[in-house]
Amino acid sequence: MRKITAAVGTTTIAVFASTLIAAPAAQAVDVNLQSRTSTEVKDGKIHAVYESYDDVRPEDVSIRVRQKGSDQVLATVGLAGTDQCAPESDCWDMTFLSEPVTLPKMGVYTMDVVVREGQSDELVDRDNGELNYALDPHLTVTSDRPWISYDNFLINASGTLVAEDPQTHAVKSFAGAGLYYRSRATGSEGWLRTNDKGSFTKRLTFSEYSTDTQVEFIFDAEDETLTLPFRRQELKLKVDAPLSTVNAPYGSDVPVKGKLTRIADDGTEKPMPGHSIAIGSQKTVPTRDDGTFSDKFTVKQGGTVKIAPSGSGWFNTPPTHSFTVATPAKTSTFSSLKASVDKYRKVTFTGKLDVTAGSYPAGTTAAITIEHSTDGRTWSNVGTFTAQYGATFTQSPAKKGSTSSYWRLRHTNAGLTSTAFKLGRKSTQLYNDDVTPEGVRKGTLITAKGGLMQQSGTSWKVYPGQTVRIYFKPFTSGATWKQLGTATTRTDGTFSKKFTAQQDGTWQMRYIDTPSTHYADYGRQDFVDVR
Repeated sequence: MRKITAAVGTTTIAVFASTLIAAPAAQAVDVNLQSRTSTEVKDGKIHAVYESYDDVRPEDVSIRVRQKGSDQVLATVGLAGTDQCAPESDCWDMTFLSEPVTLPKMGVYTMDVVVREGQSDELVDRDNGELNYALDPHLTVTSDRPWISYDNFLINASGTLVAEDPQTHAVKSFAGAGLYYRSRATGSEGWLRTNDKGSFTKRLTFSEYSTDTQVEFIFDAEDETLTLPFRRQELKLKVDAPLSTVNAPYGSDVPVKGKLTRIADDGTEKPMPGHSIAIGSQKTVPTRDDGTFSDKFTVKQGGTVKIAPSGSGWFNTPPTHSFTVATPAKTSTFSSLKASVDKYRKVTFTGKLDVTAGSYPAGTTAAITIEHSTDGRTWSNVGTFTAQYGATFTQSPAKKGSTSSYWRLRHTNAGLTSTAFKLGRKSTQLYNDDVTPEGVRKGTLITAKGGLMQQSGTSWKVYPGQTVRIYFKPFTSGATWKQLGTATTRTDGTFSKKFTAQQDGTWQMRYIDTPSTHYADYGRQDFVDVR
């Protein structure tokens, strides 16, 4: 069973065999047919073509031709050769030509399929197809690029359609005509329409997987093919390092750098940006905008290493570069290595990454891990940096120092571990720090006071004889801290200092004049309102 769907109200007209159950009203019902109409020129005459895909008898079908956008019917034609359809057949997939169509002028018109015209069960499928009212159409197609390539992956195809006016027989531009295009190589297809000058343009996009491509442009029986050959370009690889044999310690990172270019369609050599470069089996890096690339190769074993651009359909077989790695010895070492922690708990390592024997290429580096332990046995990674062989480094991790803990460096790839350093200072703490009174008049004396303790084992003790600095920052835009005075802690660890209140602002006590055995400490920020 196939169904014809009415477009008026909610009425649906079902078709069983050759019987149509139509609306009882005499007014025609709009439906959506599966049958399709098109145009054919035969013996110098223009006909509508009816392809039957509904349970409708062809002798019941007529074609109305209208100007697009208008309800005015310019011509109505019946179908010829309907006797080809046997009475017991549903005429499925049969094609019928209409009687010749005569219209006032050349152009593209719309066709309605009418079933049982004028009868009470009349059905109309509006705008079923287009009638191209013209003779001897001629299609020309060109492109703005002669081939498909990396430089020419966007191609504008353009063309014109002319035809003979059936009335005057003058050759004219055929405006508003629908053309079908398809490219089997890319799997793309669609419809175009000529403008008022009979011209059209279509942008075609190709990829590296395209091949020699033919794009067909079809209008009725006219078929024009645009042939676009696929042209691959040459890649050129220039490697600056390594050039030949690499002698470097086990686990070190030797620099790899170079440039990739291509020979463009115009014959010039141009940088190749964004292209992947494989460095052996270790990694792949992209080229920069100028075609250059740089990275590192970690030396783990001897052998041949290949540097090669990735394959791409845009280019011929990519060139390669090879270098040899000598069997590496584990000769890496840390020299002149020192570690310290300052009063602000910042841990710092200084030293060199060197070798006990042999040499290394200029710029050879290694990944170094900073490790921390609370007991000297269980270690955790707290930072990583890159050290260049033979160059002094100074590095500090984000993690701060504690009262007592262990620190060391580790050459990650070589399994080299430095001496462990036990670093720590005694913690200090400002307590009961305060500025009073907090709401005062200008010129009134205020007192900055508090106490200072130092950690001793698991307990805290007063810390006498120490200098505490007293800072003030005015309550004004852009103001900065300024030291106004100092106080010395008494035998019980307390301190105090009097000042004359001048303006609103924030006060803070700081213990920063520490011996090498102690950490510094900052007190709280205390705002004082001066009226």
